[in-house]
Amino acid sequence: MVDLHSGKSTTPYTKAQEEQAAAVLRERKEKDAKKELIRRAKKLALQEKAAAKKLEEEMERLKQEEEEKMKAVEEEEIEEGKEAEIEEEKEEIEEENEEEPLVRRSTRDKGESSGTNREDSWLEKKVSESVANLSLGEEEEAMLSVPREE
Repeated sequence: MVDLHSGKSTTPYTKAQEEQAAAVLRERKEKDAKKELIRRAKKLALQEKAAAKKLEEEMERLKQEEEEKMKAVEEEEIEEGKEAEIEEEKEEIEEENEEEPLVRRSTRDKGESSGTNREDSWLEKKVSESVANLSLGEEEEAMLSVPREE
């Protein structure tokens, strides 16, 4: 037993008590180290998950931008194709109009009929072509509005 200045006395730890206290301290340190390690692992897993989600969102955004660009290019190509068709039709009509007066003059000079039958058939032909082109345009428009996956 050891007497203290305050007048109290105490007994020092025995060897077994010191070893037991050291073991308890060691266990606490190991337990705290494990908790810290688990906490860091969870934090790292959350960071990796957030990074993966961000990367996935970025990939989706890029994919959507690419699809929009492709759609714009397709629409532009279709528009150019329609413009080319219209231009071709105009040229055909101009060519037919240039040829038409020659036919009329020749029939008048011969004293034949005025050629109204030919005009009617030409007009009917043009009307049917225009209707066919319009209905074809509606089908193309409908195809554009339906996504490719469907």
